[in-house]
Amino acid sequence: MSDEEKQTQVKETPKLEPLDQQNNKVVDDARTRALAEALQSSFKIIRIFMVILAVAFIGSGITKVNENERALLLRFGVYKKPVLEPGLHFAWPYPIDEVVKIEKEEQRTIESNVGWITADGEEPQDQFSFTPDYDGYAITGDGNTIHIKASMTYSLPETAVDDYEFKFKDVSEFIRSALDNAVYHAAASHSALDAITIPDKIKEAISYKVREVIKANDLDITISTVTIEAVVPVGVKPAYDAFSAADAAKVKRIRDAEGEANSTVAIAEGQAKVIQSRGKTESNRLLTSVEAEARSFNNQRPFYESNPELFRHRLVTETMQRVLTNAVDVFYLSGRQPRIWLNRTPAKKKLNEGGTP
Repeated sequence: MSDEEKQTQVKETPKLEPLDQQNNKVVDDARTRALAEALQSSFKIIRIFMVILAVAFIGSGITKVNENERALLLRFGVYKKPVLEPGLHFAWPYPIDEVVKIEKEEQRTIESNVGWITADGEEPQDQFSFTPDYDGYAITGDGNTIHIKASMTYSLPETAVDDYEFKFKDVSEFIRSALDNAVYHAAASHSALDAITIPDKIKEAISYKVREVIKANDLDITISTVTIEAVVPVGVKPAYDAFSAADAAKVKRIRDAEGEANSTVAIAEGQAKVIQSRGKTESNRLLTSVEAEARSFNNQRPFYESNPELFRHRLVTETMQRVLTNAVDVFYLSGRQPRIWLNRTPAKKKLNEGGTP
């Protein structure tokens, strides 16, 4: 055998590894397989989780617009027309798309307290002087001061939802500012007494001023109601209450006097109507009587004209018959001097058969 063959035989003869090394190798293979299986399971879970996240990400873009709402779609902050109607709509999740919901025809209410509460939010204080940057009050046209607050309800039409969102950052604050200015303007345009006793005039002035501002800024907003409350400063309230009581008493007396005057006039008019009615009745009766006599005269006139003497005798006879109808004793006087013979001795009454007179 040559040396080369011996070397080859030596090389081909496997070396026997120790038992510990073989055991370690088996353990490493098991760990590797376990790690691979764990990684595969983890990747499956991660893939499932990613799918769930993707579905949730896409599903989060589904937005429901209710019946009383309208919505605006903003894509990267840019408004995309048209306005979204009620129903389900898809939009990419934020920050790609943003859906801004706006209540349609909702009655919104704002209040103006600049002429009422203090800077700390307290009610009007019992004092005679005010600090301009702290107390809430308004100066009237006659130089007096009052506490006044206003409340206004308005609605936003469907056609104005985009204006509501984009023309102003907060339209409610804008309208509140307009209402504050309108309160000051209305108070300065009227006297304190008018503001307290005739609040409708102040309400009309405030509503008119706010509508002017809305029209000037081209806002399609409908004002529903405006209410106000105006009171005198707490410090002068006793004097105002006394004035109000005196004014109420004056008004009551005037009304009582007017009522009494109206009653007197009504009674006098009633009496006048009664007198007029009686006079009318009497005049009608007299006129009827005169007309009857005139007709009778006209009817008898031809007889008189034909034979006056006979007509006179007939009239005398008719008159005597009418006058003497119920007469008991009748005396006829001749043309001579009338004489009545009376016996001075009255005649004795004859006795009846029973002996009694």
